[in-house]
Amino acid sequence: MRNVALSALAAIVALATSAAATPAATDYLDMPIGRRSPQLPTRAPPNANDRRLGFNSQIEAAASYLDAYPGPASSSSSASSPMANAAAGAGAPLRVHLPLDPADANAFAASSVEDIIARNRGQHVVLSHRDFPQLSVRIKQLGSRPKATSPANNFASRLDKSDPEAFCDPTVTSWSGYIDTLDGKSLFFYFFESRNDPKRDPVVLWTNGGPGCSSSLGLFQEHGPCRIPERGGVVSDGPPINGTQWHPQSWNSRANMIYIDQPVGVGFSYSRYGVHSFNTEDAAKDIYRFLRIFFSAFDRFRDNDFHLSGESYGGRYIPVFASEVEDRNAHIRHAARKAGKKPRRDELINLKSIIVGNGLTDVSKQMSGYYDMSCTRRGGVAPILPIEQCKRMSSWVPRCERWLHDHCVATYSADLCRTARDTCSAELEDPYMMTGMNPYDITDDCKAGISPNLCYAVMEDIRAYLDRADVRELLGAAPVEEIGRFQTCNDQVAMGFINDNDAAQDNGLNVALLLERGIKALIYVGDLDFICNWVGNKKNGRSTAKTQERHSPTAGSYGQQ
Repeated sequence: MRNVALSALAAIVALATSAAATPAATDYLDMPIGRRSPQLPTRAPPNANDRRLGFNSQIEAAASYLDAYPGPASSSSSASSPMANAAAGAGAPLRVHLPLDPADANAFAASSVEDIIARNRGQHVVLSHRDFPQLSVRIKQLGSRPKATSPANNFASRLDKSDPEAFCDPTVTSWSGYIDTLDGKSLFFYFFESRNDPKRDPVVLWTNGGPGCSSSLGLFQEHGPCRIPERGGVVSDGPPINGTQWHPQSWNSRANMIYIDQPVGVGFSYSRYGVHSFNTEDAAKDIYRFLRIFFSAFDRFRDNDFHLSGESYGGRYIPVFASEVEDRNAHIRHAARKAGKKPRRDELINLKSIIVGNGLTDVSKQMSGYYDMSCTRRGGVAPILPIEQCKRMSSWVPRCERWLHDHCVATYSADLCRTARDTCSAELEDPYMMTGMNPYDITDDCKAGISPNLCYAVMEDIRAYLDRADVRELLGAAPVEEIGRFQTCNDQVAMGFINDNDAAQDNGLNVALLLERGIKALIYVGDLDFICNWVGNKKNGRSTAKTQERHSPTAGSYGQQ
């Protein structure tokens, strides 16, 4: 099947509705896309990793500079009292400490954390967790599922476009918020309930790639509950809901969807103190802590199947995020077993699978596929580049595979890896990029330009919509005056990851070892994508299968197609 962005979720939840036919929105690693320079404070924060400081001392040290930033609160009896939180003063966000104690629930006159958030609709509620003093979550409810019993498709046809509080998909309950860390990082997220059966449908976390590209692309251009129509960057009149179109083939037709702008510096995410995470392992720790707080707050989803999904650089993110979750789960089970106990119900994350679309898993294998996509019919179209150019590229393929593997993957030398990456990019990638064709759909021209539109004019409309003051206010996102205008992708983040050699890792072993632990993997690839092409993905799949067989001789293929 060609030119179809496969609905990966269908393979997990048997979604009957077909996915929209859109090119894979993968991301070009080295493109210059602009920088974000958030305002920095005049003094540095305390070291969140200083083991000399207890929980209370960390918070007391942080209090002097966390002016408007609602970081983790003190765990002292007075600060942890919900009544004390409620009386903290006008404008102060309500704080809830997790796991929620029944006495606290009674004091809030609420049956659950969700109920507390719903009662404060329009305002952030700050969630902190006793196990993670270095992190808290600001969250607000955007809308609630209507009481109408008609199917969502019918309801959507008569959406009230004048409702100033409606956002994206008023047929479901939705939330937005920030994951705030003690060192000043704030990661933005959206959460949409399933249109079908939220109590039973899986929970799926989605991240776009880049590195450095916002998951608003997945939300508003690919498989989210709504889309932003192409208007040439002209801002529409009316409330926020009037700037979007309801998407009937969204993944939230059968799943509860989380979209997250990560790492810090991406989309609405920002750093107050200039602290960034330029490697996936650090980002994974923040994601794990967020998930623990999320499932503690939204405990009705705790037993639902959970899936980690992403595209493009998600081939690096997702296996590492899943490894962090699985290793933490194993550690918790082991500690409980040694203590003769069972893990607390809120301690484990019910991870079932990873889902990766057109992923970058091993740059040495992926880059060699550029010859196949532009010089042969393996890309599904007639050869694109001239014969003489292709002869030169062909001679570079084996050298680049060897250099990138030897100097970037097997062992790492900063100078040799950079030289190999730059040389091979010039010889194998640049010839296609210089044609002016779309790197995400080799049958099309890059009409809107690579930077900052990734070839698609609708990116202008997404940026214009997310820069609207009323949209940011509704979402609780930081205003333009604080963090600057919305950027599709952030080149500072991309170059930080590349310079840290994060992009040159081979994550095939992560996938193989996750499979050994019963975590399933769905790797889906659109065949017209040049950047993260199917040729490289197939090589990665074969390599992963061999790795799995080497570690488990009785294991068979994990499902190559």
